[in-house]
Amino acid sequence: MALPLTRPRSALVASAASYTGRSSDSAYLNRKALSWQKRALAYLDLVPELAYSSRFYARMLRPLRIFPGTLRSDGTIEPITSGLPVEMLARLKGKDGTSKGILGNYGRLMFTTGEGNLLGLNIDTEEEYWQFVWNEEIDVERVGDDVKTIIWKPMGNIDPVEYSSSQARVFRMWTPHPRRSGEADSPMRSVLDIAEELIILTAAVRATATSRTVAGVLVMPTEMAPVPAEVTGDEDEESDPFVDEMLQHFESQIEAAGSAGAAAPWVIWGAYELLDRIRMVKLHDVQNDYMERDLRKEAVERMARGMDFPAEYLMGLATANHWAAKQILDDMWRSHGTGIADQYVGDINDAYLRPGLREGGYENWEDIVIGWDESAVVVPADQSADADAAHDRGQIGGRGYRKLKNIPEEYKQTEEEHDEYLAIKLKNEGILGIEAPATAPVDPSISPPPPGAEGDSGRKTRVVSAALEMGAAEMALARCRELAGIRIRQKEKSCPECFEGVNGQPNATLAAFVGPEMIDRLSLAPLNLVKGGADTLQTLLVDWGYAIVQAKAISEMVESYAARTIFKSDHPALPSGFAAQFERAREASNVSN
Repeated sequence: MALPLTRPRSALVASAASYTGRSSDSAYLNRKALSWQKRALAYLDLVPELAYSSRFYARMLRPLRIFPGTLRSDGTIEPITSGLPVEMLARLKGKDGTSKGILGNYGRLMFTTGEGNLLGLNIDTEEEYWQFVWNEEIDVERVGDDVKTIIWKPMGNIDPVEYSSSQARVFRMWTPHPRRSGEADSPMRSVLDIAEELIILTAAVRATATSRTVAGVLVMPTEMAPVPAEVTGDEDEESDPFVDEMLQHFESQIEAAGSAGAAAPWVIWGAYELLDRIRMVKLHDVQNDYMERDLRKEAVERMARGMDFPAEYLMGLATANHWAAKQILDDMWRSHGTGIADQYVGDINDAYLRPGLREGGYENWEDIVIGWDESAVVVPADQSADADAAHDRGQIGGRGYRKLKNIPEEYKQTEEEHDEYLAIKLKNEGILGIEAPATAPVDPSISPPPPGAEGDSGRKTRVVSAALEMGAAEMALARCRELAGIRIRQKEKSCPECFEGVNGQPNATLAAFVGPEMIDRLSLAPLNLVKGGADTLQTLLVDWGYAIVQAKAISEMVESYAARTIFKSDHPALPSGFAAQFERAREASNVSN
C-alpha cells in the first residue's frame, strides 16, 4: 500500500531535546511542573470525563507503526529497511517488546500536561527498555556541565533507582505554548476550571443523596401518645410503645413480603377530634432534588467543545447511526490523529534519531525523517456493496472480491466447487464432464400450441390446475435426486474405492446405491446434496402468481422431503397431503383459480 505523507515537524508544532546537563538546561530542570499541570493530573482521578478524554490521543497512537525514511522531492517518504536508522528505532520498545506503551503514554501526557520524558534504562544491555514518563518521576544530578546520575522515581511502592549517564538516557519533549514557547501547553489546560465545577457539582449531588430523609417525619398530637406500660425487668422506661409498634409493623413488611400481614395497613387509634391533626412533613422536594444534574450536563458539553477532539467523542456516538458514527471516527483521525502522529515522529526524530545518527557517523543523517503507517489505525471503509456491484459486472476478480468482503483467502472455492457452482447455476451437467441423458428426437409433424388463451402462447397465466402444480413439484423432487447424484460423483477423485460399481447407475438413485455410511465417509449431508434442486419450481410458482415467500416455502419443503428420501432406490411420491400445501399457499398469495 502507499505510505502516507509525513512532513518534517515544524518547530512550532512541538519541542524535544536531549538533557545535556548544561547550565542552559537548569531553568527547564527546575520547572518540575506548573501548577496547572498538577491540577490536570489530579483531575484525572476525580473527573471520569477527563480520565476518558485523556486517552484520546493514546487510543489513536498505540496501533501506529513508525519507520525511518528519506524525503523524496515530491514530499513522500521512501522507507529505509535496514541500517542504523532501523536499528535505532527498533530499540524504542517497552518491557513488553513493543512500542505501544511509549506511544500510549506519550499521547496521554501530551493531552493532559503537554510534556513528558522519553526514558531509556539499562542502555546497551539485554535488559534495555524505554518508556514515556512524567517529569516528577525523573531527577538528574550533574557535576558542572556533565550528567552524573539519572534517578528514576516511579513512585508507588517502587523505590527510586539511580543510573549512571551511560546506563540511562532522558529526552524531554513538550508542546510549546503559543505565547511562551518555553512552557508547555495541552488541550486540558483551558478546561481546568470547568473540571473544578464538575467536582463541586458532584459533591453537591452526593451531599443531597446522603443527607436527605426519604421517609419524612410523622407529626402527631401528644394527646394521642399511649400511656407507657409499667416497666418490668430490663425494659427501657424511655421507650415509646407507639413508635415501637410502628417500626415493628414496617419491619414485618420487609421480612414477610408477600404475606397477608405485610399487605395489611397499620392502624392508629385516637380521639376523633385529634385524627385530623396527624400529618406528614417531607424533608425533601422530589421536584427540586438534584438540580445539579443539568448543570453538570452543561459543564460536560462545554468541556467537550473546549478540548482538541470532536464533541461527539466525549458526548458519545449513541445518537448517530452506523455510517455517521464511522465518519466521525475517520474524521477524528484525519483532523486530530495525524497532527499528534506528526508531533510524535518529529519529537523522536529531533531528540533521538538524528543526534544518534550524527554521532554514529551515518551519511546524510540530516535528511532522515520518520514516517508513520496508519493502516492499523483507520478502520477501512465498508466496500461490500461496491464489491457486489463490481463482481456482478465482471469488473473485479475473485481475490479482490474476497478482500473487499473481508473473506479469508482460505475460503476460496476449489476448482471442483467452482465447476459445481457453474453447473448448478447454468443447469449444465456437461461442465462437470457428465454426459446428459439421451433425449427423444423432436417430431417435426407436431406443431406448437396456437397463440392466445387456448394455447397460452406469448403470455403467462395464473390459471393453473392443481395437477400441474403437483406435477411441477414431482419434477422438482426428481431434479433434487439427480443433483444429489451429480454432487456425489464430484467426490470420486477423493475416494475412488467408494465408487466401485457405480458406472451405469442413474444420478437419481446414486445416493441409494452407495448408502448413508458412504455419504458420511465423503463428508456429505443429504440436505446439502439436494440444495437448489427446487429453484425452478420456485420460479414457476412466482410466475403462476404465488408470493415469493410462499413459493420459497414450498420449494424448501420439496428439498427437505428429497433429503429425507434420498436413500430410497425408487422415485418416491410426494405425500398425499402435499396438495393441501399448494391450496394454503395459494390462499395466502391471493391466487385465484
